[in-house]
Amino acid sequence: MTSAGHANRGQVVWIGKPWVVPAAIIRTVTVFVFAIIILFLEVYFKAFFYHLILPLWAWTALVFAVIWLVSMLDLLVFWASNNYILRQDGLEIRRGIIRLHSFVVTPMGFGDLLVYQSVGGRIFGYGDITVNSQGERQTELLNVRHPFEVADTIRDIMGKPIVRLNSAV
Repeated sequence: MTSAGHANRGQVVWIGKPWVVPAAIIRTVTVFVFAIIILFLEVYFKAFFYHLILPLWAWTALVFAVIWLVSMLDLLVFWASNNYILRQDGLEIRRGIIRLHSFVVTPMGFGDLLVYQSVGGRIFGYGDITVNSQGERQTELLNVRHPFEVADTIRDIMGKPIVRLNSAV
């Protein structure tokens, strides 16, 4: 689609992606704490032996580094594969990296929305927004930063019906 096609679809009001920084911090701290505990137990029980050239503590650190990298890669893929675009004429949710799934809720199809914010979400300022359309379809915007502000913006845009006037004489 050309840029002119996008211009006809309405002015962009808000663009968002999942906010993964709090999850990255929590995962990093969790992996670090467990690594420290395991390394401390290895030292306490005097497990100072070498296996395949490296000492046990180095293998332990390597395993926890791989666990941390895999968990960060998971967050990176989640962040890269979700886009939320609110325009004057609808809300578009795009998911996917290789295969793109795009879903648009128009103001005429908008039912209501629900904001869910966990304790961690209240601390770090993120939450999930569930948009219900009139076709009984639920679409989730996951890990949205400042979810109540975004929900108010969505309500403002989606709560107003679009009126189109034909200029035919």
